[in-house]
Parts: sequence; C-alpha cells; structure tokens
Amino acid sequence: MQVISLHFKGKMAHFRKYYSNSSALSYFIPPRTTIIGIVAGFLGYERDTYYEDFSLENCSISLACHSPLKKVNQTMNYLMIKGKNDFNGSQDNHSQTSMELVIPEDIKKGCIDYEVFIWHKDDLIMEKINDICIGKLPIYKSLGISAALGTAFNLGWVEYGGLFEGKEKLDGEAEIVSIIGIDNIGKILLKDGKPDNYLIKERVPIEFDDKRRITKNGLKDFAVDLKGNAVDVISKKYVSLSDGRSIMWME
Repeated sequence: MQVISLHFKGKMAHFRKYYSNSSALSYFIPPRTTIIGIVAGFLGYERDTYYEDFSLENCSISLACHSPLKKVNQTMNYLMIKGKNDFNGSQDNHSQTSMELVIPEDIKKGCIDYEVFIWHKDDLIMEKINDICIGKLPIYKSLGISAALGTAFNLGWVEYGGLFEGKEKLDGEAEIVSIIGIDNIGKILLKDGKPDNYLIKERVPIEFDDKRRITKNGLKDFAVDLKGNAVDVISKKYVSLSDGRSIMWME
C-alpha cells in the first residue's frame, strides 16, 4: 500500500471534546473525524458529504506527535452575532467561556507538529491528495477550506511529508512512532537507553455516520506520548513504512 505523509503545524490548537459543554475542553490530538474533515477540505467536499468516502472501511488514518505538548486555559469572550454591527462588541449577551488550548512546550521557539499518515482504497483520491499537497513551500493548497488546527482562529499550515510504501504486519515487537490503539497492543516495553515516554490515554471519535452521530465502533482509546517520542510495544497489528518507521492506524 502507498501512504501519504502530511505535517499539520501551528502555534495553537483546540479540538473540542465531544462531551464538552460549558467549558471548551480539548483533546491533545486531532480526532480522526477532524483529520478526515481537513483532508476532505483539500478535495473540495461540501460539509457533511464525505463521511462514507472516508469511513473506516475506505480510508485509514494515523497520527504522530513530533513536538512536546501541553495545555493552557484561556477565557474567551464570545459575542452574540446577528448582524454586521454586532462585531464591535457593543451588544448584550456576551458569554465568557474557559477554553483549553494545546500549545508546544516552548511557544516562542517551537510549534505543534502533527504528522498525519493517509491511505485510501480509491487510487484517484490518493493521487488528488498527493498532487494538491506536494510542493516545496509550507503552504495550504486546499480546494475548499483554510488551514486551522481545530477552531478557525488557531491558524496553521501544512507541509508535505512524502509518499511511502507500507506493509501491514501482525503480532510482533515494534517501535511505534504514531499514537497507539489501546486495543491493539499486548504490552508496552521499557528499554534502557531510550528516551522517556510520557503517555496519556485519550478517548476520541474516529467515525461519524451521515447524521454526524458516532458509529458503533466510532469511539476508541489511544495512548499518546506528550513528549513526541516513539514507544516500543508488542503489537497485534501495525504498518511498517519504507523509511523504517512503524505506525498504527486509528481504528
């Protein structure tokens, strides 16, 4: 199989948790549902028209964190906008909400770097994604949407990571550079001389139906290393890439 690599980068991100209400809590990582929305935007899909084309059956997604991450809380002052004259903040019904923002450990010198791996069963879609995103400049070549890491004001950019050959492997020891499906590992290995891992568990949505409802298998647990380091595991299934790295699909 061929696997496309893209780097989603920026200074701040917010990926609202599906159960979050009065407080805008955020995942540390973009859920699969967010990633396929961005990729569908590359291709010019209308909103809510791409769920079948990018279902778990048709498309595989993986995600690696390449920068140490942390969260900060900011209070956002939201306005009730009913017309163009409401943007100056003079109207009533302001709403102050605490929002979690994902940022790099050193926001002055660093940036968020999510590497996204994509495989699609439709070769034409793979070709379109590759042609749109390939290039020497770190810009967002989209047919539909602008670049944002979650909410619109968290602007970011996309860098092309390459096109790799991938081979699925079963039941073996591997150094996984991506996030790790909890159901897909037998054991996490601790090895001397390797960088320390700082693992957390995130339960994120990975698939919607055509009514934006989470499907039966559309909510899964993943282990995320907040330091951006690879993790040695005994895995039930993983993908070995032609550059020597190993990843797990979000499934």
